[in-house]
Amino acid sequence: MASKSDEKRVTIVIDKNLDYKFRKMASQKFRFEPKWYSKAMEEAVNLWIDKNMDEDFE
Repeated sequence: MASKSDEKRVTIVIDKNLDYKFRKMASQKFRFEPKWYSKAMEEAVNLWIDKNMDEDFE
């Protein structure tokens, strides 16, 4: 996880059922340890970046 000075607070809007599934799985994986939701979101974003790295978005 990034240091406090490297962190960025963001607000997103997603489907409530998707959020429910994500929170349920993330809470099980990270067992509600401090910053569990942030850790799960960071992992998800990194996976998305890795999966789409070779995409040409132009």
